[in-house]
Amino acid sequence: EDHKINQRMAAIETEKGVAGLAKDIIESEEHQQWDLGGYTENQITSLSKAAFQNPIKLEAMVRHTFVIGGGKKVRQKYDDKLGKYFATALREIGFEEDRTATATMDCAGKYKQQHDTDKDLKFIHVFPKIDVITKGGQGAEDKSDLMDLGSPGYLATVCALETFKKMVASKTQSWAQRRQLVSELKESGDRFNAIEQKMMTGQALNNDEQDMYDVTSREGIEEKITWLESQIKGMVDQGQLTMGEKQQLLFQMENRIKTLTSEIDISTKEGKVKKVEKLSNQLKGVTTRRDLVQNIEPIIHRLKYEDQILSLRLEVIPLVKLEEASGLRSMEEMKKIGTRPDLEAEANRLEKESRGWFEEDSEFNARCERISAEANRKYEKASKKKASGGGKSRPEDQWETVSSQGSGGGRNKGRR
Repeated sequence: EDHKINQRMAAIETEKGVAGLAKDIIESEEHQQWDLGGYTENQITSLSKAAFQNPIKLEAMVRHTFVIGGGKKVRQKYDDKLGKYFATALREIGFEEDRTATATMDCAGKYKQQHDTDKDLKFIHVFPKIDVITKGGQGAEDKSDLMDLGSPGYLATVCALETFKKMVASKTQSWAQRRQLVSELKESGDRFNAIEQKMMTGQALNNDEQDMYDVTSREGIEEKITWLESQIKGMVDQGQLTMGEKQQLLFQMENRIKTLTSEIDISTKEGKVKKVEKLSNQLKGVTTRRDLVQNIEPIIHRLKYEDQILSLRLEVIPLVKLEEASGLRSMEEMKKIGTRPDLEAEANRLEKESRGWFEEDSEFNARCERISAEANRKYEKASKKKASGGGKSRPEDQWETVSSQGSGGGRNKGRR
């Protein structure tokens, strides 16, 4: 009897813990990370329903990151099937998996899984359903119909087509970024249609609505969407997908193939010959595209100022080693060490200017860390070559800088 009582008490405490975490999630207004070490399948199901089944009142999208596993050091804390349990629980309450999801409003009700090899941890990122509120506490219906001035969506909506094309080339390298921009433009199109409907019924426009109506048009927005969607299709045709994008597209295509196959079976049984023919043609097209994507060799997008950043990181490495070395330093060495802050500040500035629209922090940081790792590899390789007698004594000759490769020039030059 005491054992049963203890079990019930433990269950009650567990329920309190899940309820407490759900409450913290609902009340959070910023991106947060939560550790699910020790959670069971039942707890995950309860947490998902308590925290995410209903829309959360927020001013903007937030990302909830859950640690669900990792390498040898932490593996024992997590159930091996924790990711599967969580994904199933989220799908049961209407969430969809989107491996390119970001913390934007159109990704509400989506989630994605990630294995961070640098931290050796596994995550699930959840983007909750949102009931948008303003700072005054009013609901979404009282919120301005327009996006924030200066946001990527607004700039893309109001600019001329030729300017838009230049923006796309400069600010959206990847398939996922351009796909996100299409979503932003479609939202703008919906807003513009609502403005036109308002005018047709004789309602007065507010200042923001009038400004949008004055600077753009429904045809202009649709023209940008059509052009950008053709660019996105071209990226797939040319194999310009990252590993994550390839996996996301294959996931979508496999689901589409399953749906079409099921619809063909149903229509065949019902004797709907024309519908079967139409669906079969669609299935053939999707299957062909799926096969194309499967054969794509994933790419890695370079930062806009990658060559200059790499050169700066290479300059910093010997200065760090010099600063960390023991013993007295000469005046010349002290002067060299004194240049380090400016070099690092310039590299950080160029990294910031290289960041495109709609990039997650984790994705952008990984791209920057890749450059630092490459700089370390180049430095170590040059150091070994010098130690073996094959190198030159001057620091600038100890590695391949941008100038020595003849592909970019000095640190203040723009993209190659």
